[in-house]
Amino acid sequence: MLNKATHLPLTPSLMPRSSATATAELQGLDQEFRRYYVHRMLPVARAGIGLGFLLAAIVCILDIYLMPAAFVEKAMPVRILATLVPLGAVLGATFVFREHRWLPYMIAAVAFVVGASILLVGGIAMQTGAPVVSWGLIFTTFNVYLVLGLTLRQSIAVGWPIFLVYLSMSLGFNAPMQKVAYGAMFLGFSNLIGTYASYLLERNAREIFDNRRELTRLAHTDVLTGLFNRRMFDQHLRQVWKQARRDGTTVAVVVVDIDHFKLFNDCYGHQIGDDCIKTVADVLVAAVSRPLDMVARYGGEEYVMVLYDPTARFLESFTRELCEKVVRVGIEHKASETAHSVTVSVGAALTESPGSITPEQLIRQADDALYEAKSQGRNRAILYRTEWGQQTTANLAAVLA
Repeated sequence: MLNKATHLPLTPSLMPRSSATATAELQGLDQEFRRYYVHRMLPVARAGIGLGFLLAAIVCILDIYLMPAAFVEKAMPVRILATLVPLGAVLGATFVFREHRWLPYMIAAVAFVVGASILLVGGIAMQTGAPVVSWGLIFTTFNVYLVLGLTLRQSIAVGWPIFLVYLSMSLGFNAPMQKVAYGAMFLGFSNLIGTYASYLLERNAREIFDNRRELTRLAHTDVLTGLFNRRMFDQHLRQVWKQARRDGTTVAVVVVDIDHFKLFNDCYGHQIGDDCIKTVADVLVAAVSRPLDMVARYGGEEYVMVLYDPTARFLESFTRELCEKVVRVGIEHKASETAHSVTVSVGAALTESPGSITPEQLIRQADDALYEAKSQGRNRAILYRTEWGQQTTANLAAVLA
């Protein structure tokens, strides 16, 4: 399979991308980014929540000593139940559930509850004649956009509704118009600045995520063909091997080699040779479609494939068809000693029990089968036979020489 570059959209979206406008791959990539974003911002979010909890506790103490008793009697339950308890709970959740994708939504919900509780306490202050201190709302808004690790969409869904609740409650409690106007101005501009800052923060995180992912992809990709490289093949085979042992299924390795490729290069030049390698790679990629199957460039004009849970009959048919498909492409090869067009030789090995041999032994068996195919005249596929015993690639190569 080709190790294609799929890039995350760098511009944060205000609306969720529907399945009609986003492929399953893009949706999966977006979920991967959200996990990365939570992990990246979690230390800062945890510090912000902890600081908010400490600040709320200090405010409670100051209320007891500085505010009228009537205010304390009504406001203290709100402070405790709608501020301290939610903040303490979500702070604990950042340690216990730090890998869960819904953690940001829990943080956002708590932020909205805290913001609403601050407004409610402000209403209580107006009813009891106590001084109204609204700086906590600005602090909460600042945290929502810059500290809590929320995406642009999540932070807007918290910050602006708090602003609207402020306006509604201020007008509902018949607050002085001067306070309402100045409060709305400061809170509104805080939201505007916070929205822009949150946009830049998420966009920057998207760029870093996408760049890192692209560097990882390039490290696993053969530049010429776009296939996975040998390093990635080795990793994938080990993973599939473990899966097959758990499931009790088979694994096959298929090695494909372009026949007389050196003669092809000498006859047509290296540029045409590279085109030939890419064309054969396309043929092999088109032959596999299952999620655990894989095609990689093994080096030079050689490719390797992993097939998960094939039968011996399927493997024989599959490898034979590979040879036929390459011939049907009709790449001219005047210098070939086998045919007038480019052909491939294929060796395959199948293990019934992944626990009985190692992945390296299975690769060696597929190599043995490949050399056997070449010794029989090339342009054919050979499945490794257990009766060959301990026959090695070196022995077969010596026979061919």
